[in-house]
Amino acid sequence: MKVSARFEKIEEIKELFPRDCGVVGVGVTGFPRSGLAYLLPNYKILSLLETVDLKAIREKCEAVSVEKDLGGVMPEKFNTSGILEIKEVRDFLQRLNPCKLFLYKASVVTDRIVKEVGAKLLSTPGYIRKVFENKKEFRVDASKAGLKIPKGVTLLIEDLTDAKWEEFKEELGERLVFQLTDYTIGGGLGTFFIDNKEDLKEFREFVERRRIIRVEAGQVIEWVNVTERISGRQASMAGCATFYGTVACVLQNQIMDQPELAALAGRSGVWLGQDWQVRFSKKAQLRAEEQVKKWGEYIYKKGYKGIFGLDLMVTNEDEVYAIECNSRYTGAFPVLTMAQLANHEMPIDVWHLLEWMGVEYEMDIDEVQKVYREPKKGAFVLLHNLERKFVTPTRTVRSGVYKATLINHSFHRHSSLIQRSEPVVTRLAGPAFAGTLPSQPARPIQRRLIQVEYLRPGFSLLDIKSEDEFVLCDRVPTEDMVLKPAERMGRLIFNRRIVTDKGELLDWTRGVVKAVYDKFELGVVDSAFAE
Repeated sequence: MKVSARFEKIEEIKELFPRDCGVVGVGVTGFPRSGLAYLLPNYKILSLLETVDLKAIREKCEAVSVEKDLGGVMPEKFNTSGILEIKEVRDFLQRLNPCKLFLYKASVVTDRIVKEVGAKLLSTPGYIRKVFENKKEFRVDASKAGLKIPKGVTLLIEDLTDAKWEEFKEELGERLVFQLTDYTIGGGLGTFFIDNKEDLKEFREFVERRRIIRVEAGQVIEWVNVTERISGRQASMAGCATFYGTVACVLQNQIMDQPELAALAGRSGVWLGQDWQVRFSKKAQLRAEEQVKKWGEYIYKKGYKGIFGLDLMVTNEDEVYAIECNSRYTGAFPVLTMAQLANHEMPIDVWHLLEWMGVEYEMDIDEVQKVYREPKKGAFVLLHNLERKFVTPTRTVRSGVYKATLINHSFHRHSSLIQRSEPVVTRLAGPAFAGTLPSQPARPIQRRLIQVEYLRPGFSLLDIKSEDEFVLCDRVPTEDMVLKPAERMGRLIFNRRIVTDKGELLDWTRGVVKAVYDKFELGVVDSAFAE
């Protein structure tokens, strides 16, 4: 079967796959697994939580939640292995046998559970995959694969003395990057920009705190990468290693370290979204493709196949450096899938699925690569609790499609607290926003108010009809939820550019983020009740 690089109608994609083979996408929430609902004819989502966007997702595919449909038993850890350990989940999957599982990423634990329930993974097993995500091993493997990486070394944290730090500054430059290699969690956790002694102190304090937590979980923090700081733009590229070679998507602009989106004290390199409208040069695109293809060929020979991501730095001279590998589906999905569908490209997911479902196919890899370089429309950001306190929404906010309208008058930052009649909650009149967070760079106070209005149900980039619309989805908190400091509060999806060339949110985007955040009217929860 010859599979084209493009399609006319989305329905054509489902004809590529057998209808008698059921696939179940498993996750804490349904949205990250929703992209395959457009691609597979027999697809279900198993979500731990009954989130408010599941109603819209159910218009595309069947979605079952543990919270609502399977007894409501919550695991100790909110991750894939925790979900699969639940008896009711195992019983559900065994009733569907034979079935295939689509997971965010496999682990040694999920390898065992999948075998026990008689299912099959649609991805590389954890025992193979995890090696490529370790930041210590990545520098070794990247060199073997011929990738261009920043200069630096890996050493034991105990050996990173003040004297050693001075040596590194002489050798690698005054501005350094420290990466804790034992972290395989994405989003920038474990990455630190070290410019002075205060930064070094904060790094050591972080290590001390986290070691206590990880010891309790039977994990360690031993190694650190110390590298030069590459000046340029933070980017990423999704690739897919296949029998025919590796295909690479368009170079993606990363949205990083925006105080309107996350509480950033003591952290650097925090990933908060993507904007595909911010373009790179053709030279940078081709150089990034070269890195991704070399890496894909290297890991394919070692047993890895399917989708992966490379985090990259692109300099002003269009040099491209590989920083780390995400040997899994990345946080750019499923919005990247939706952006490719909007562009009538055969989504990169298709090659991953054809490989893992054992479907015989042919592809013109050069034609696919040519199509994948084309510009995409789409962007998204992740929202978090900025209050540095336990909070709860005091208003219900619907997920779905919203319209943003500019109102031409000024507004002022609120800082007072309003007491509610309930003794447990103190409502915040406005978020800790636009420069009010400790240790965050000051931002000018907004002078233009954005008003947001709910229009209709929806969960996807494909549900947006105009540039003044956006989607709120992905674990939108409800009034019965208590949010920890910095906990995720949802995702905003746009069909327009949302950041500047320097990577900062546009004023319009900031206004939308603030308007959505304010809608929740967060109330501070008494710590005794939060625990």
